Amino acid sequence: MAPLLEIDSLSAGYGETPVLSGVSLRLERGQAWVVLGPNGAGKSTLVRAVMGLIAPSSGTVKVCGLPVPGTSSRELSKVAAWVPQTMDDATGFTGLEVALMGRAPHLSAWGLPGARDEEAAHGVMKELGVDHLSARPLSEVSGGERRRVWLARALVQVPKLLVLDEPTAFLDIRHQVETLRAVQRRLSAGLGVLAVLHDVNLAMHVATHALLLKDGTCVAQGPVKEVLTAAALSALFEIPMHPAAEAEQVFVPRWEGT
Repeated sequence: MAPLLEIDSLSAGYGETPVLSGVSLRLERGQAWVVLGPNGAGKSTLVRAVMGLIAPSSGTVKVCGLPVPGTSSRELSKVAAWVPQTMDDATGFTGLEVALMGRAPHLSAWGLPGARDEEAAHGVMKELGVDHLSARPLSEVSGGERRRVWLARALVQVPKLLVLDEPTAFLDIRHQVETLRAVQRRLSAGLGVLAVLHDVNLAMHVATHALLLKDGTCVAQGPVKEVLTAAALSALFEIPMHPAAEAEQVFVPRWEGT
């Protein structure tokens, strides 16, 4: 069985400006890879290349064995979904209408969502705490609420690979946890995740593997407990990093037993 995502020696950029150089990664079913790195490291460029939004200058990308580029956006959307870093307000569309857009790849060319599609959309929206936005235009909701509706759209798509670019942006602590838990719950069913995050502590809780990018190159990758070390993170962000000592007052959400 082909990996959900296979990146081999990927280099990519914008016009004459190179951003990524020689990045490789293999993501299997049930794995959640987090991409960490300073601003400008190439994190968003990586996920855009995975989704076929920019073409590699060299190297290859395959999603569920399908070459990217080389596969139509409709065929790619049957196996992969993504939530971008920035999104429009889907002016004129309600929360439910946006969530139902996730069913489009699985409908015929002229097909409309049916009762089962609406039931699935309501279920995911309720799970993410945004079902009350079903009849609200997205132009009238907060940035955090809008982000959760777009994640609902991605999950309603029932992808094999979920690509997230800063999925917790604009979210308060509670919704950061609940949103990432919704993603975690699907790992046991075989979902694969590639997520760009800035919060190292969130990464430690939700990811199985980590890819560290700096200046467009991979400086480390592998299981989170092996990769996310004080030494590696200090070098990555060029600031001393260390585990919080017991004497320091640090507030973190409870991830177990709630």
